[in-house]
Amino acid sequence: MADDRYGVRDEEVEIERNRLEMLAEARDPRTRRILDSIGLSPGWRCWELGAGGGTVSAWLGKRVGPDGTVWSTDVDLQFHRPVLPNVVVEQHDVTSDPVPESAFDLVHTRAVLQHLPERDQVIEKLWNALVPGGWLLVEDGAFASFAEQTLLEPYATVHRAMATGATAEWRDPNFGVRLPGRFRDLGAADIDMTGNVWAMRSGEPGGEWWFLAMERAIPRIVQAGLVTAEEGQTALAQVRAPGFVMMSSLSIAVWGRKPAK
Repeated sequence: MADDRYGVRDEEVEIERNRLEMLAEARDPRTRRILDSIGLSPGWRCWELGAGGGTVSAWLGKRVGPDGTVWSTDVDLQFHRPVLPNVVVEQHDVTSDPVPESAFDLVHTRAVLQHLPERDQVIEKLWNALVPGGWLLVEDGAFASFAEQTLLEPYATVHRAMATGATAEWRDPNFGVRLPGRFRDLGAADIDMTGNVWAMRSGEPGGEWWFLAMERAIPRIVQAGLVTAEEGQTALAQVRAPGFVMMSSLSIAVWGRKPAK
């Protein structure tokens, strides 16, 4: 692991594996639709940053075919699924490890940049990694309204701590709304974007990615003194009670093309 920002404790491994599977099931369909819309084609060279379980990388490998390549990177590869030979899986920390320049037709990252204090420098690295005419697609969240919705205590306190990043000072929970400005600053052409929310329920991928993250977060929230251990367990029971439903965060995707020279 690069540092404690990314580490998964031994007792959290299965929770995180399940969370990544739920996140992929909930978010991969939109990612694939966007990539289709920008013209992803056989022979493209792609970089998937923060690959997680590797579901997007595996799909990209099939789409670009044997004449294309996918560089699938993460600081933690223990959850990455097997992939085709044209997908190169590599442990890599984008904040400190070398990044090739002018090497890719597509760079994609999802739910990564908000967690990096170096996010502004990293997005420039992603841009510089593109060939002229290449596409950058970044997906991230906007958690301000998500944090403010009406919820019962003690879950309301747990939820606000998670949504606002109260226990992670390096996180920008609203980086998604800053993405259009970042793309403009980079000089991107053909900028487009989309965002959506959905109902989150226990047992469904659209909710489980957050509720499983909550299982991991509660010990840290208890340690920070925001709730007691008993209140943390009560909060877990609240979100898994029959009929519980809440609004998701706003999930934002922004994409743009590097102008041809």
